Amino acid sequence: MPQILELIREDHDLIRGLFDELESNPETRDVRCITLRRELPGHMYAEEATLYTHLRDRVPGEIRQSLDEHTGVKETLTRFEKIPLRDDAWMPALVDLRERVEAHFASEEGEVFALAEEHLDRGDLFALSERFEREKVAAARYVTV
Repeated sequence: MPQILELIREDHDLIRGLFDELESNPETRDVRCITLRRELPGHMYAEEATLYTHLRDRVPGEIRQSLDEHTGVKETLTRFEKIPLRDDAWMPALVDLRERVEAHFASEEGEVFALAEEHLDRGDLFALSERFEREKVAAARYVTV
């Protein structure tokens, strides 16, 4: 199994692909919205329960920033979910959500990943990957679509 940072990056790529599809293909938006509403919260929950938990004591300021970014993404996602798919406000809300998510991904893939590689050994990074996958599956059970 890949180590946790690879799994997180794969999730980021999956979520970016969902945004691409949502922006470009009106025929699949309903299905892609359901997928995004499952994947994005599950991904954030799994990060918080695994990687962030292991880094919180070592780099509290950086993890606090990432948690604040997650809160902003969750709030933006909640607002987005309330907008009907055919409403004129839907696409601007999608763009806003994507910008917030992409900013978080950039921060995480840069700063947080570097801190993880500095403060966690390879064994920890691999061990966390199994837990990350379990947490995502568990979180998906509680998502309402």
